[in-house]
Amino acid sequence: MIINDFFLHHIDVINNTVTPINLQLNPQNLNDYVEELLNEIIANPNRRTYTFKEGNTEVKTSLDKILENDSDIENITKLNAERLLEKEVNTQEWMRSRNMSVEIQKGSLLHLHFEINGTKQIIICKVEHDEILNELNFEKVRGLNTKKKVFKAILIIFDGQQKISENYVFDKHNSKYWWDDFLELKQQYTDDDNTEKSLNAIDVALSTSLKNKYYPDYLILKNSFIGHYRNNDDLNYFNVIDDVVQNYEPVNSNFPKNQIIEKLNGLPAKNGFDPQFTVVKKRIKKRIKTQIKLANNLFLSINDFVDNLKNIIEPIKDDQGNKYIKILSSEGYEKIQDWIVQNG
Repeated sequence: MIINDFFLHHIDVINNTVTPINLQLNPQNLNDYVEELLNEIIANPNRRTYTFKEGNTEVKTSLDKILENDSDIENITKLNAERLLEKEVNTQEWMRSRNMSVEIQKGSLLHLHFEINGTKQIIICKVEHDEILNELNFEKVRGLNTKKKVFKAILIIFDGQQKISENYVFDKHNSKYWWDDFLELKQQYTDDDNTEKSLNAIDVALSTSLKNKYYPDYLILKNSFIGHYRNNDDLNYFNVIDDVVQNYEPVNSNFPKNQIIEKLNGLPAKNGFDPQFTVVKKRIKKRIKTQIKLANNLFLSINDFVDNLKNIIEPIKDDQGNKYIKILSSEGYEKIQDWIVQNG
């Protein structure tokens, strides 16, 4: 790895100031920091796919000058930091005008220009840096904290003609002021697309793998996925898989949990949807609509999502080998009891 340039600017929303920070890092420490940063951004699956908007947008225009090591590069990176400050101030004022108690995370803007195997790359990220005491003279100095997580980041990878070939955006909060206002990106997949595509892909994956051989497990898992979409506004797809499948105790002891998890984990790349998005409720078109035959002319009907389905319906078998369906229902109990009395 070759690190060409790095610039850090402290963003102070309260005082509305941008301050350049002189990073005093030796080459090895800086290389280690960048490698950890890259691993965190690339390895993290919770990202969305974006492209830069058309035209000479500010941050996009600065990228060429950073690659070319423009003589005014320090001022160029500072202008980006001032742009971020402006967007953060505006966003903070907007939230306060609506009596929102959320505070924008304090941090600094880091620009890194580096090469890996001849491939030029740029990282622009919001990071935490600390004020610490120098152990030699006990003066206060500012530095990057390698133990802290990155708040928000974009990694831009260039081809041989210095054109953008890939970019990765990492922001667990999906903050609009970061990707839209500051970076001026546009989402490749909308929240409508992500909601509908992901649910369709999950439905197909569960149906083809489980419906015939593991029907009770299929029914419970499908119900649980729909429940997560109905009950959450912002959704992290991989966290949902952990909640629904990883922690699931199957009805059938032969349930292929690991294979199902692997299959579900591959759906975003295979079917073209982001693993992190805001759920659009009107796009939840998948519903649990099924009838389970219990006996001649007797069916169990499930019409939509049921909360805690596995705790309500349970298949049981007695010592004589008789098989039953046990359903927890006070309302049903009363009605069935009355019906038996009347038709006894």
